[in-house]
Amino acid sequence: MDGEPASSSERVRRISDALHKLTGRPPVVDRTRTGATRLSVRVVEQPDRTQTLAVLRVLGLGDRFGHSDNARWPHVWVEIADRPDPPRN
Repeated sequence: MDGEPASSSERVRRISDALHKLTGRPPVVDRTRTGATRLSVRVVEQPDRTQTLAVLRVLGLGDRFGHSDNARWPHVWVEIADRPDPPRN
């Protein structure tokens, strides 16, 4: 990326692809009330330490992240705030 900030759509794509590769499940994509993109991935098995650290690194690429354990299934989520695309030269 040559030190230039990535657009929101690029960040969403990269984070989504990485979570899919690490978990074997495509993330569910939603929009929050504030306009951010939220990616959620269902947790179906206890990951090993290496996978856990890799997922945490990917989640850290977002603006906010966390986990939830509801009646349907536990999942991790990451939010990416909308930013204007960087100017193209």
